[in-house]
Amino acid sequence: MKVFETIYGMGGIETGGYFRSLIAADSEENITGLLCEEHDEEVLITRVKEMSQTTEYEHEHVLSTKRV
Repeated sequence: MKVFETIYGMGGIETGGYFRSLIAADSEENITGLLCEEHDEEVLITRVKEMSQTTEYEHEHVLSTKRV
């Protein structure tokens, strides 16, 4: 499974901001759905970068998230 670094925005003016997540996914097309499911709200993706590392996880999921 591939690992993607994703920069995206979510939330309103008071609580929102930009975030960076590492995501284990089969393809880039699945990233938006995984992030929306993880945060339970819509996200606006700014950048997606496929990393050189891979993971042996069987299921797609968000590995980590940090505010940027």
